[in-house]
Amino acid sequence: MNKLRFGLALTVSGVLSLAGCASGSGGGGGGEEEGNPPRENSHTRSAELALTQAMALDDPGRFGGALEAASNAIAEEPTNPLGYFQAGRAQVGLGDYVAADTLFQRATDLYPAYAEEVRIQRENAWITMFNSAIEPLNTDNHEEGVRMLEMAEAIFPGQRPEALINLGVSYGNLGRSGDAIDAFGRALVVIRAPRSETRDSAEYASWMESEASVTFNLAQLLSQEQRYEEAAAEYETYLESDPGNVSALSSLAAVMAQSGMPDSAQAIYDGLLEQDLGPRESFNVGVGLYGAEVYDRAAEAFRKVAEVAPLNRDAVYNWAQALHESEAWEELLPVAQDLLELDGYNSNSYHILARALINTGDEQEAVRILQAGEDLAFNLEDTQLQPRSSGGGSVTGVLKNRSLEAGATVSVRVHFVSDDGIVAGSTEIRVTAQAPESSEPFAADLSSDESILGFYFEVLSPS
Repeated sequence: MNKLRFGLALTVSGVLSLAGCASGSGGGGGGEEEGNPPRENSHTRSAELALTQAMALDDPGRFGGALEAASNAIAEEPTNPLGYFQAGRAQVGLGDYVAADTLFQRATDLYPAYAEEVRIQRENAWITMFNSAIEPLNTDNHEEGVRMLEMAEAIFPGQRPEALINLGVSYGNLGRSGDAIDAFGRALVVIRAPRSETRDSAEYASWMESEASVTFNLAQLLSQEQRYEEAAAEYETYLESDPGNVSALSSLAAVMAQSGMPDSAQAIYDGLLEQDLGPRESFNVGVGLYGAEVYDRAAEAFRKVAEVAPLNRDAVYNWAQALHESEAWEELLPVAQDLLELDGYNSNSYHILARALINTGDEQEAVRILQAGEDLAFNLEDTQLQPRSSGGGSVTGVLKNRSLEAGATVSVRVHFVSDDGIVAGSTEIRVTAQAPESSEPFAADLSSDESILGFYFEVLSPS
């Protein structure tokens, strides 16, 4: 019989939390007098008055008048930087940050001494748009949040990391991994750049505090995109500041194994398994060992989790799968039987147990088990736990209808298991079956302060 592969159950890592409100950093003096100095005329005076009124009266409508007057100044004196500077400020007020960027750049090209004033205008516009993005981001309106953060970066690009960090998080939530990698990478360039003497020290310290989290998130994304050598470099950078971090070590070992360094990966895993790891850490080590095809040691790691949390479906499933891959049939048999109790509506559970039975000499029972799996009226498949760093989490999956009538309701109680193996809470869901052989997605969510590591299903009806 050919070897079967059923795949491993994984947990989803958390991402960075959103940054709070931003404030200005202060600034130094302007540059030397050179180029074309600004010159006032009737148009620039009208523009300045409209800009002042728009700000003092909180009247955005006056920015249009300011832009018109500044545009007239530019038409009359194309080499006068003042008109461009005022038009840029007006465009900020009107929300066209791309146009404002072009106008500010033209103003400084004509008059380099504008550099500091323009920088202040840019940063203030960045702050406004960054702070405006916080509400949509906190309400999971990632598209709107991204739009605002991208506008912030358009007007003040690559000068502060906060918008880039939040863009990395939001791009990741939207499935835009390449953009997220780019955003996190650009944030690190800002954080790691030599500190400007004008930069507020407390603000700079907060940037440095975020470096480790950004580095770890970048490494995870690179690994997901199979850019293993780059991921390994970022994990190594992260470990310079936190050398004992088990999650980073196991992740580093996993990408080393994928990038052709199995001996280095094995050395890391051996060191981790010698430690007294908690269940979550052991689970992550097991996933890494399984990915490196060191199945016997992976089984050892998952066994440690399952002994603490025997109701953790993913731990038992992964333990069984690792034993299956290492062909440890005698050891697999009782584990596969436990798995069937926890995950009795997953066809993989029946196949794993049947393989153990066949290879321990009980082919008749294996046939019965396989037939029982074929007789299931429905399957609960493609399940995935998504724990939240703040506690609680969700389980998603699909119900595949095998023989239920279309429209039949399936009631399932999803039990969420904490790190210490205790059921932290349960959620009952009802899924409506579609036509036979079709699949219907489902999701169960638990709000809790408890850290969640696993789950299992209890089918209430039909049974």
